[in-house]
Amino acid sequence: MSEVLEHKSRTNMTYNIPNLAFSSREFLRMIESFGLSGNWGWHFARNEYIWSSGMYKLFGIEDGSVQPDYELFRSLVHPEDRAKLEDAGQILHEGILGNHTFRIVRPDGTMRMVLSRGDVYFTPDGAPAGAAGVVLDITNQQRAALAVRVHNDRQRAVFEHGMIVPWVWTGDGQALHAPGWCELTGIAPEDLQRDWHAPIEDRAAILQKFAEARERGEASSLDFAAKLADGNRVALRALMVPVSNGGGPVREWTGLTFPPTSATPEPKRQPLAPGNEQLVRGLHLRAARGLLDWTLSDLAEASKLSLSTIRRLEEDADGPLARSRHAVVQALRQAGIAFTIVEGTTLAVAKVA
Repeated sequence: MSEVLEHKSRTNMTYNIPNLAFSSREFLRMIESFGLSGNWGWHFARNEYIWSSGMYKLFGIEDGSVQPDYELFRSLVHPEDRAKLEDAGQILHEGILGNHTFRIVRPDGTMRMVLSRGDVYFTPDGAPAGAAGVVLDITNQQRAALAVRVHNDRQRAVFEHGMIVPWVWTGDGQALHAPGWCELTGIAPEDLQRDWHAPIEDRAAILQKFAEARERGEASSLDFAAKLADGNRVALRALMVPVSNGGGPVREWTGLTFPPTSATPEPKRQPLAPGNEQLVRGLHLRAARGLLDWTLSDLAEASKLSLSTIRRLEEDADGPLARSRHAVVQALRQAGIAFTIVEGTTLAVAKVA
């Protein structure tokens, strides 16, 4: 009986739970620990300019190793982007401070894309009294957006060249992505998912074959005729390939639709001429290393350059460093990499030995 009463008394006890809220400063420190953001403040009358720990980290400078000021900030901005930023006088005397996207170059030569947002604070009589702002590293987002644009441009070029339409269907056969199909057939984009098959002749039979292919879960091709937006009729072939998660159930279908008898001319190619090594950018160097299964250190050793130089070249650092690109290209060529200009504008990388 006593044990039961003791248990009840314990369950009815009130505990003093500590306050779980924490300050905005602690919250900011948590965010900045990712190394992707920093904030700054500037008191005009005292000429006091401060950086948070995140700002030092973002700019690749040891925390507290230098006394920051606005000119240091501007000096770390890529020379081609400095004109976007206000000078100190515009901020101090006119209270002008905009929002900008620009590149920064760290002391070790690495380059990042950042987004800057700031505000100017004024006295009651309207004079600028101070400013504060935040800087965010958006390099990865920019690279992802660029990759999407490049991918879309490639698909567009293929479509315009030979009426080749890439497709993505859901597992149950609904169209998700078919750049060029609406333009080719005149279907409204909002009708693609529901009526992608509307221009196909004898579509009931074709859809039945498509359903049978999905049921088998294996790659297949279908020949059919479709009515184009201009009223003409064209013969097409659809190649459909299942996409699964590591050998599991089919997640989606992908493939191409193209004229089966179209002749695709061989693109014009010519070797990269000596003196045009500036056309070889970081993505080409990374691709070449991948073909050779080389590390950064392997490429540094072969080109007799420092590891940091190779890293900066792969991040598209410009200026005097760009002269080292010739040595890197030469080392890759000697290892069996060919750099070729395709159709006069595109640089292709291939392993030939």
